[in-house]
Amino acid sequence: MFLEILFGVLVTIGVGWIFYLFFSWETKSEKEQHERMKRSLEDAYIIDPETGAKLTLEQAESGHWEGSADEFRAMPEAEIKNLVYKDQQTAQRGLNHLIGSKRFLRQDMFSDEQFDVVERTITLSHYDDWSYSNVFQFEEGLIFLPAPETNSVGMVTESQLMMWLKIDSINGHYYFREKTKTETFFDKVRNDDELKYATYECFTFKTSRQMLQIKQIIDKLVTFNGLEIEIHNDNLFIKTLRLINKEDVLTFEKILSILYRDIKPFH
Repeated sequence: MFLEILFGVLVTIGVGWIFYLFFSWETKSEKEQHERMKRSLEDAYIIDPETGAKLTLEQAESGHWEGSADEFRAMPEAEIKNLVYKDQQTAQRGLNHLIGSKRFLRQDMFSDEQFDVVERTITLSHYDDWSYSNVFQFEEGLIFLPAPETNSVGMVTESQLMMWLKIDSINGHYYFREKTKTETFFDKVRNDDELKYATYECFTFKTSRQMLQIKQIIDKLVTFNGLEIEIHNDNLFIKTLRLINKEDVLTFEKILSILYRDIKPFH
């Protein structure tokens, strides 16, 4: 009887130990993430998942904070590697490039007039909601980080990249986005877009007589993938469709170079 009881106890302990090992086992990436999170907590700050900015616990709990000195400097690569999530690291490297550029100057937020213009864009208003952060000004316009919200597939929010350029007015309103497979199919039968492109769909909200000027600009932009493009009178908006990253910042710089070199549409 004693041996049976002892055997039962040992089996129970053994099974419990197996369950403990199974549920406590971590992959290498999970261990690295937990270690980064531990260091972040030990440093008495947390990281804004959209901007990568350092926030104290008090700032995070309040939901309101003024830009700190940390937000206006490039984050060292060693600190980036300690960010908990890979998306934070990707976003911070893109933000670092903007901060470190001599071309772009950081400003706190939009003026009321600027916000009114951005709020009326098709590019942002077709989302369920949006917010923004990290506004940079330069000679030809602004670059900022919009965070569109899409509730139809569960709320999805991430900081993307958007550029606003002031151009010679076209006295019209056009919006372009990449075609869906359905649009690509039906356009082979009947393409009724005012401006026809193989990969981008054209939506006309107000017809312009400055079609040559519009075509010169859009012909250059549709050579890039993954953009939303809008021209409304003297405003040109270009937005990416993924989390801000260094590659997209470099793409925007390339777009600026091409437009300035080949078209010079700015006023």
